[in-house]
Amino acid sequence: MCGICGYISKNSSDRIDLLKKMGHAIEHRGPDDVGYFYDQKIGLCHRRLSIIDLSERGHQPMETMGRYVTIFNGEIYNYIELKEELQKEGYIFFTETDTEVISVAFDFWGENCLNFFNGMWSFAIWDKNEKKLFCSRDRFGVKPFYYYVDDEHFVFASEIKALVCDSQIEKVANDPIVYDYLMQGLVDHTNETFFKGIFKLQPGECITISQDLDVMSKRYYELKFTDETIGKVCEDDIVEFKRLFSDSVKIRLRADVPVGSCLSGGLDSSAIVCCMSDLIQKEDGNIEQHTFSFCTEDKRIDERKYMDVITKETGAIAHKVYADENKMIKELEDLIYCQDEPFSSTGMYASYCVYREAEKNKIKVLLDGQGADEILCGYRKSRVYYIKKLLKEKQYLKCIYEGVRSVSQIRSSMFLKNDIEKIKKIILKNSNVALSASDYMSNDFKNQEKGYDYSRKTNFQYNDMYVVSLPALLRYADRNSMAFSIESRLPFLDYRFVEFCAKLPLEKKIFAGWSKYIMRRSLAMPDMIKKRRDKIGFATPEDVWMKNESEYFKNIFKKDILKSSKFVNAEKLLNDWDSLLEKNKANILFRYICLELWMEKFNVSVE
Repeated sequence: MCGICGYISKNSSDRIDLLKKMGHAIEHRGPDDVGYFYDQKIGLCHRRLSIIDLSERGHQPMETMGRYVTIFNGEIYNYIELKEELQKEGYIFFTETDTEVISVAFDFWGENCLNFFNGMWSFAIWDKNEKKLFCSRDRFGVKPFYYYVDDEHFVFASEIKALVCDSQIEKVANDPIVYDYLMQGLVDHTNETFFKGIFKLQPGECITISQDLDVMSKRYYELKFTDETIGKVCEDDIVEFKRLFSDSVKIRLRADVPVGSCLSGGLDSSAIVCCMSDLIQKEDGNIEQHTFSFCTEDKRIDERKYMDVITKETGAIAHKVYADENKMIKELEDLIYCQDEPFSSTGMYASYCVYREAEKNKIKVLLDGQGADEILCGYRKSRVYYIKKLLKEKQYLKCIYEGVRSVSQIRSSMFLKNDIEKIKKIILKNSNVALSASDYMSNDFKNQEKGYDYSRKTNFQYNDMYVVSLPALLRYADRNSMAFSIESRLPFLDYRFVEFCAKLPLEKKIFAGWSKYIMRRSLAMPDMIKKRRDKIGFATPEDVWMKNESEYFKNIFKKDILKSSKFVNAEKLLNDWDSLLEKNKANILFRYICLELWMEKFNVSVE
C-alpha cells in the first residue's frame, strides 16, 4: 500500500518541483521510502509503505527489463502464482515484490494482464520504448486514482490534495456533485469529484496517455448481477461459498508485517475474524490476532457484547476505542483534510479513530468488511427492493411471507424513523422525503441542477456496488487507513467471490426475512452473531452529538463570509435547525456543515 503521483507535460521545466510537493502531500501513504523518476516530459513519484519484501529491492519507481518504469499502490495477492507462471515462460525475477510481477505481466500479456490480477491496485507504467503511460484501477475501485488533464499536461495522484499542489489547477466547486451530495448524500458516484476538472478512473477502468497527451480510456471490467429471484440454497452453494471466502481471507494474510482486523460486532467483520482465527491456528497457533473496534456508551448502538463474544471465541486481543462529540469537533478539520472531499456522516470519525488505534499498536495491515452488504443484500432497504420485485413478478404469497418475516429486522434497527423514510422513498418515487434536503439550498442553485439519474441502471445491487454505497465506503476506508499508514484489505471484494455472489438468485441472499442468508448458512461463527437481525456498523450517536454541540455548528453559518453561500440558504437552515434535530434530520445538517468546512479547508471557490 503506497501513494503514487506523476505527470506528463509538454513543458517539463517547471514540473520537477511540483512533483516533490505532490510527493510530500501524500507522505502519510508511504512513510518508509520515497523515489522519483524523470525523463524529459514525464515525472513519477512513489511513496512506499513496506508490506511485502521490506528490502531495498522493493524501491519504486521500479525499472524492469530496461523498458518499463512502474509505480504501484495496492497489493496483487496472487503474485506468487503469477510469478511462477511467468517464470515458466522464461522471465527472470530479481525481487520478491508484486510490483515486479505487474511489470513482467504487462510485458507478456499487455493490457490483458489486468484480467489475471487478484487484488486491489492503482498503478502507472511508463513504457520507454513506446513513450506511453499506462494506468489502471482495480475492478471495484478499492484503490484511488485521480487525474487532471488539459492541452499542456496530464497530472495524476492517489489523493486530490496532491493534485491541488499544482497552481494551474483551480480549486472550484463542482456544482452537480455538490447538488447530489446535499440532496441525496451521494459521493463518489460518478467519475467526477467535488473539484471541477478533477476526475478519477472508474472501477475496472484503464487509461493510456502518450507523451503528446493523446488520452485513451476504456472499461476492462464490469460486474453483472443476475435478475433471478427464486432459487434455494443447496449444499454445493454452501461448500463453494465457504471455499471462496476462506481462500480470499487466506491470501490477504500474505504480508511481511503484522495483520489485524476491524471488528464492529456485526456479521461481516465477525466472519472475517473467525475465519482468520481458523487459518492462523492451522498455520501457526502462536501468532497473535488483534481486533480494533469503535465503542460507545449509547445503548442504541452499543455492540460490545457482540464484540466480546467474537474475541472470546477466537482468543483475539481486543482494542476498543471511545470518543465523544468534543473529540470529534477538535479533529473534524483534520478528518476533512484526510478525506479530501465532503462525507455524509460523523460515522467517518469512528473509522478514523479505529485506524489510529491500530497505528499506535504497530499493526500495519487490517482486514475489513466492506463489500459484503452490496453483494449479499445486507442493507435493510434490500428487502424492500426484493419484495417489490416479487410483487412485480406476481409472486404474491412469497411477497407477503417475506414482508411479514422482514418486519422484525426493520423493527430492531437503530433508527426506526430513518428506515420508514427510506422505505417510503423506495416505494413512493415522488415522495417528499427525498426533497427535504433541498429546502435549505439557495433557490438559484436548486433550480439549475437536476440530480443524478438512476434510470440508466435498474438493478439495485449494481447501484449499491457502483453508485450509492460502495464507492463512498471505499474512499472513506482508503483515506482513513492511509492517514495512519495502515493498509486496509477487503476479503469480501475478492473478484472470484464477488462474481460467485453476483450470480446467486436473490432468494439465496434474502430468505424468511434474513439478510445474507447464504452467508449465515455457510460460515462458522457464534450463534449470537449468526442470528443477529439488527444492523449498525461503525456508527456514532450523530443525533446526540449534533444536539449537544448545536451552538458550535450553528456558528459555522453565522459568519460574515460563507464559502458555501452559493449553495445554502443559511437563514432558513438556522431558523429550522432545532426542528431538524427534533425530526431526526441530523444527517441533512451534517452535509451542509461538512460542505462549508471542506470549502474553508481547501479554499474552494465557486463559479
